[in-house]
Amino acid sequence: MPPLSKKFSVALVGISVTTVIVGCTATDTGTGTGTNGASSPSASTASPSPSRSSADRGPYKDGEYSVDGEYGTRGSSIGVTLTLQNGEISAVDVTPHATDETSLGLQRRFAKALPALAVGKDIDDVNLDRVAGNSHTPDGFNDALEKIKAEASGRVTRS
Repeated sequence: MPPLSKKFSVALVGISVTTVIVGCTATDTGTGTGTNGASSPSASTASPSPSRSSADRGPYKDGEYSVDGEYGTRGSSIGVTLTLQNGEISAVDVTPHATDETSLGLQRRFAKALPALAVGKDIDDVNLDRVAGNSHTPDGFNDALEKIKAEASGRVTRS
């Protein structure tokens, strides 16, 4: 085999291997479609990070909590009302605050998908990443969740 063809073959194999590796490490972005072609909600829920102290975890007082979760750099927010029972989320509702049609649509999709991802879960185990195509609205929910945990554990009281 001539030296130029050998170099080309080696380069082609290298590109193929790289493509396979990248394909294997791709993660779900939450924009997949189901068998009916509809966009399927996705999210990641993760256990609390090991760096969080046990003081940042329950016990939490049962009840209904309502706060605004903030995210982004333009003062974006969503209203979150959450009911806790024995440290578990038994109900959750999101009130979109966006005025821009695009943002409002994203917040509404998030609000619709959220209950299936949070209800029935321990509040300390919920940390949303990307939901129904939203990558920023979950940050607002996570902010609200931290505020609710602080209030429900007695670390913060409202006036």
